[in-house]
Amino acid sequence: MRGCRAHGLPQTTVRPQFDTLNETHESAVTLSHHATNDHRPAPPKEIHLSDLWGVVSRRWKLVALFAVLVVGGAYVSGRNAVALYQSRLTVQISSAKQVFARTDDIDVDELALRTDPILSEALILTTQDLALRVVRALNLPLELQDPELFRGRIFNAIEVQPDAPPGAYVIEVSPNAGRFTLSSGGRVLNEGTLDEEVTGPGFAFRLTPETVPDEPVAFNVVRPEVAAAWVSAGIGYRVRDATNAVDISFTGTDPTLIPLVLNQAALELRRAGVSRAVETAARKRVYVEEQLARADESFQLKLVELQRFKEQHRITDLGTEERAIIESIRELERQRQEIRMRVIALQDAAAGGDSINVEALNRLAAVDGTNDNAVLAYQINQLLELYHERRALTAGMLGLRENNPQIEGLNQRIRDAHGSLRAAVDAATQSLQNREAIVAQEIAALRRDLLTYPGKQSEIAQLQLETSILNDTYRYLLGQFEQARLQEATIAPYVAILDGASPAGRVGTNLRQKLILGLLVGLLLGLGAAFFVEYLDQTVKTAGDVERVLGMPVLGLIPREPRLASHNGRRSTVTVLDRLTPNDPAVEAFRALRTNVTFVGAEKPVQALVVTSPGPDEGKSTTAANLALMLAQGGDRTLLIDGDLRRPTQHRAFSLVQEPGLTDVLVGRASAREAIRPNVAEHLDLLPAGPTPPNPAELLGSDAMRKLVGELRRDYRYLIVDTPPSLPVTDAAVASAVADATILVIRSGETEETAARRAADQLRRLGVRVAGAVLNAVSRRYDSHYSYYANHPGHRSRSPLRALRSKLAGL
Repeated sequence: MRGCRAHGLPQTTVRPQFDTLNETHESAVTLSHHATNDHRPAPPKEIHLSDLWGVVSRRWKLVALFAVLVVGGAYVSGRNAVALYQSRLTVQISSAKQVFARTDDIDVDELALRTDPILSEALILTTQDLALRVVRALNLPLELQDPELFRGRIFNAIEVQPDAPPGAYVIEVSPNAGRFTLSSGGRVLNEGTLDEEVTGPGFAFRLTPETVPDEPVAFNVVRPEVAAAWVSAGIGYRVRDATNAVDISFTGTDPTLIPLVLNQAALELRRAGVSRAVETAARKRVYVEEQLARADESFQLKLVELQRFKEQHRITDLGTEERAIIESIRELERQRQEIRMRVIALQDAAAGGDSINVEALNRLAAVDGTNDNAVLAYQINQLLELYHERRALTAGMLGLRENNPQIEGLNQRIRDAHGSLRAAVDAATQSLQNREAIVAQEIAALRRDLLTYPGKQSEIAQLQLETSILNDTYRYLLGQFEQARLQEATIAPYVAILDGASPAGRVGTNLRQKLILGLLVGLLLGLGAAFFVEYLDQTVKTAGDVERVLGMPVLGLIPREPRLASHNGRRSTVTVLDRLTPNDPAVEAFRALRTNVTFVGAEKPVQALVVTSPGPDEGKSTTAANLALMLAQGGDRTLLIDGDLRRPTQHRAFSLVQEPGLTDVLVGRASAREAIRPNVAEHLDLLPAGPTPPNPAELLGSDAMRKLVGELRRDYRYLIVDTPPSLPVTDAAVASAVADATILVIRSGETEETAARRAADQLRRLGVRVAGAVLNAVSRRYDSHYSYYANHPGHRSRSPLRALRSKLAGL
């Protein structure tokens, strides 16, 4: 302290927890207390926003790298991505079951079946049959190879035959000559003028001269099934809540073709519903017409037979009992006819191979008695739900493909449901046939009863019964035939197009949006990587880390200064502070270290100090030399002892010879007066290491070393001993036994926490008094307080975070 006042040096400390750089008596007491306590680790520090910002500022290069990589990837993918366009329209769908129910003259309770008729009808949009209808109507097997070219702007009046062979073609246009050339595989197929029709194998079209590009245009003719798969993949739909309106969309790469495909798909859906209803009504009409002709023929024959019998036997009337039996037989015959028609309707609805599509399910639901058959109703509902689940998984361009394991498993469930439904249909059919057999038995029993009456009356009763039955059957079939004809002629579409297809608009993210999204994702990934790397980095960086890990005070923070320690090959050189400017940040830092060292001896005097580090190249020799220099500049006579007998460096720092030195003194080859180099700086002497001995640790722990230090204490105020690293060898530990305290030098950002902890614990186990630590090579990104030294004297800069905090506090 006397030297500080004499030289006018500021009494400073660089411990980051101090708000100012002015030292106080309280700081001295704090350092003294830390130097003498039990060195228990400090409590964990709470994470502050500034700590998080510090991690980002230290790892900003990593964050920037991730951001650049992700943005670059987004740019490449965005430039190579094909633009997608989408068009929409809205249709209104009435229940298809209502049409089929009217056709069969049966009232179907849809809620009892728990099926969604709107959704069931919308599923037809994804069928291959509807897609093939669209392909044939718009001649879609002809498609361009380049997705950035639009078919509607190059070709018009396209016609593709159903049997057109697949192939790849190229058409070249010469606008100046007004001609075209169609070729395939290098072979010319057709040539002509631009106003002529271009014909090829199974296709023909005309060119649009105003928009045909000058370069060759490549196109393909594909099989209709391939084009149909493209149509099915692009169609999507959404049923509006609590309505029967369905929004249909189509997504593709050609904005001129997309609205046409969407409109055509809606028209085909409308026509498909009508055609299915007409087909069902026509099938019923044909069947009823055949049965009506047979019934008419049988009735006419039976009338003739009855008339002849009456004329022959002159009998005109029957008794009351005979008429009652005849009426019962007539009623049973009517029931049997109804049962037979229901059996035929079930068999007809379930026909169609191994699979049962949505149309067949609607016909099954419309058959009389389905609502009363719980098993059949459940199987129909279960199959409709499976169809809906498959549609939800395969809808849109991002939907799953047919070869996906999940879709294959769902298809297997649908096939199993087909089998279960067919089993339920067979069971229902068998049940109806059993009922028909029972009714037939009752009819036979009544006929036997009728035969018990007297001969002529019994025979005429039989003839009248058969005539009446045939008459009732003919009248019933005649009514069904007229109804079928009327319904077939008056069936109207139940799908109404509310809004036509809108112009195709761009969908998805464009290049700019992808770049912005890529930047955000890159920053998030970079931040995550930065915090992950920071988590993996177990080095000591700040004074807070030192106190947390080692539980000892920080005596000094030495800024990162390349001139303080340079490397020449494998040998390190030490730079002393008298070669730097007085206002250099490193000079100020070592002045603060000197002041804190003097505070350490406030309670227990400290004269001999050992300077060591956990490992090599952490700055212990530089710290020892410059600490000794600062103590000497304070007016105290100081001796710097190079106790690193393995890799001595202090003699090179002051441009002196290595011998004689400490080794010579300890073995008795020279006296201390002969080995000490006086006045290497004002008030500073140097005792170099001397020649390298075979047993450095034994020399430093010998009685000769104790005796030498005792003698030197009488001549010098401070003895600074530079020793080897404490973890590789024991030199520092044995040298500390003859010193008053030890300073542990730690290199910020390089010394591992485990190494620093092991070094401190090793010294403490040996009873060494550890005065504190010096954090060397502190970067500004770890501690912003050193920005003060980098500016003009008297001007104290503030970090952006502190400036922002001050502004917010002033609001």
